[in-house]
Amino acid sequence: MVLLLCSCNEKAKKQKTEHYSEPIKESKTELKTESELDTDYFISAELFVKEVLKDHLRMHSFDASDLNKPKHTEIFDNVGLKNIVAYSNKNYPKNSEPNSYEHFILFVANYHSELNAFKTFASIKMTSKEKPAEYQLAQKKFVERIKALNIGTKPGGMIMQRGKQIFSLVETCRETPIGGTWQDYEDKFIGFIVENGEEVEILNSDCGMDKYRIEKRKASR
Repeated sequence: MVLLLCSCNEKAKKQKTEHYSEPIKESKTELKTESELDTDYFISAELFVKEVLKDHLRMHSFDASDLNKPKHTEIFDNVGLKNIVAYSNKNYPKNSEPNSYEHFILFVANYHSELNAFKTFASIKMTSKEKPAEYQLAQKKFVERIKALNIGTKPGGMIMQRGKQIFSLVETCRETPIGGTWQDYEDKFIGFIVENGEEVEILNSDCGMDKYRIEKRKASR
């Protein structure tokens, strides 16, 4: 009887311990998932720019209400927008401040949440369609976004969303800033932002295409 009682007590203690430890484990998992939903990739993008521009890096910051911000930045929705950071080569242009699309290397729109960034990227994709609906063309804001987006179609560019950021990588009809092809350049940038082997959706335009197309690209290093 003594042995039986001891055995029962040990079993009860074990069940009690398991009962109280399980919710803590689930709570940690939930917190991790919530954190992953709002991942910040701003530093990763800056590492890419530093590798490309090195000592020639110049950074610019614009608010949503800034009247002097480059026209291309109007592709970014103001809802939930914290700021827009752009990077340029301090040696170009030589005699004036950078203000046009090709004066920059990269535009980064920083949002308060991943949901804000996700919704804005969806709007940009909708804007990139060849034949938008008539009701959309009746909206001044939509038409302005089309004009801002078209700035990057002729020279080329790549737009993608990751975490709380939307990135617009500037391309030109000239050589890349680091040599190689423009696809190599795009893949290099994606490699800084996306985990190796992971697939990402992008908007991409090459020199002379006059439109962005939706593509799937896998990160590789």
